This record gives sequence, structure tokens and C-alpha cells, in this order.
Amino acid sequence: VLLVASTCYSWTPILPRIRVTVPHHGSSVSLSMAQSGKGFGSTPEPPKKKVQEDVASSPEAPKPAPPVIPSASMNQGQKALENMRREQAEKRDAELRKVKEMIETDDLVREDAAAAAIPEKVAMRMGKRMLPFVGIPLFGGMGSFVAFWYFATYRDLEFQPALVAATTIALLVFGLLGITYSMMSASWDPEREGSALGFDEFGRNVNNLKEGLSRSKENAVIRERMAGMPEAEIQAAIRELDKRDELKKKKEQTLQSKIGSEME
Repeated sequence: VLLVASTCYSWTPILPRIRVTVPHHGSSVSLSMAQSGKGFGSTPEPPKKKVQEDVASSPEAPKPAPPVIPSASMNQGQKALENMRREQAEKRDAELRKVKEMIETDDLVREDAAAAAIPEKVAMRMGKRMLPFVGIPLFGGMGSFVAFWYFATYRDLEFQPALVAATTIALLVFGLLGITYSMMSASWDPEREGSALGFDEFGRNVNNLKEGLSRSKENAVIRERMAGMPEAEIQAAIRELDKRDELKKKKEQTLQSKIGSEME
């Protein structure tokens, strides 16, 4: 068997591989030559060129995420913004209420001129208080001048002119101050008489006078602002204010009724 196999087997010598480098567009091609029964062997395929990745088709680099604000600072900022908006709304509503009150007062005075006058009861009360607070100093000043003249003429007493003048002027000044005090110490409420000396009424009326002066200044500023605004816009803002006040009142009544039902 070995002999037959060695006879049938044809041995072919193997030639050494020859590497030939051929320049072709900057690349090298390797050729292998081997001896076979029919000549050169098959040429190996040139290596495939690597396909460069398209930069355009590559996915974009991820953008940096925006900084995350902590929820606590966001809540504080939102609360501060809400408080500022609420304060501005309350301030605007307060100005609208003043405008509404001023318009109502103007309409009332236009319809009834007697509304701006002092009530008759209050005027009579002021007149009654003027008798002691004005009459006594006034007649005292006149009586002091007569007394000085009598003692100087019939009693031969000498008085310095400065003393006579100072006493008379002081009593007259007290009389003038009595006019102011009698008006300010009277009760300005027609239904309330007030005290005899009027100390409490004087303090109360002084505070009312200060509030009236400050209100007059505010009304002057409001009238200047209203001068450049159309009447329709002012009336629309007042109507919106009335709606908000009515809605707020309904909510308060509903809350009070709920609390009362729960307590029952």
C-alpha cells in the first residue's frame, strides 16, 4: 500500500514566495508567485480601503446640561415674586379706593351743597363754648385797662406803661386763643355733646384735622394723575375693584359660615 501510494503521489517542488511592490496611488500591492501545474497562481485581492467616518453623519456631541437650581431657592424666589406682586396689587387697589371715595364725595357735594357745611347742632355748640373761652379774656382785657386808669387817676398809683400794655395784650391773646379752643374742643358729632372742658374732643379733633390735611394732599396728587386718564378707563377700573371686593366678601362669608357650622 505504501509503495502504491508513493508511486501515485507526484511531488511538486515549492518555489519561494516573491514580494513585488508596485506603486499605485500611494499604496503597495503585494504579488505572490508560486509554481503550479499551469504557471503562476491566483493574484490575491488588494486590501480594501478603510472608509473614513463621515464627520457630518456622526452624532453631535452632547451639549452641557443647564445648571439645576435647587428647589429651595426656586421656592424662595417664587414666594418673593408673589409677595411683590401682591403688594403692588394691594397698593393699586388702595389708590382705586381713594379715587372712588373722592369721586363719591364730589358727587355728594355737587348734589347737596349743605353736605360740606358744618351741621347746625355743631355750630350752636361751638357758639356756646365761645362765651366763656372768648368772652372772659376779652372783657378781662378791657376791665384791666379801666382798672389801671381808675387806680392811676383816683388812687394816685403809678404803673409802668409796659405793665399796662402787657396785661391788656395778654388777655386779648387769650381771647383769640379761646376762639380756636372753643371750636376745636366742641364735639363735631351732632349726636354727641362732649365734655364740659373738651380735652378729649380737642385731641380727637386735632387728629381729625391732621388726617384731613393729609387726605387733601393725597387728593391733590390723585387729581393730577387722573387729569391724563380718560373717564371710561377710571370707571372700568373702579367696577373691577367692586367685583373683587364683592368676591372677597362672599369668600369671607362662606368661610365664616363653614366655621360656624363646624362649631355647631
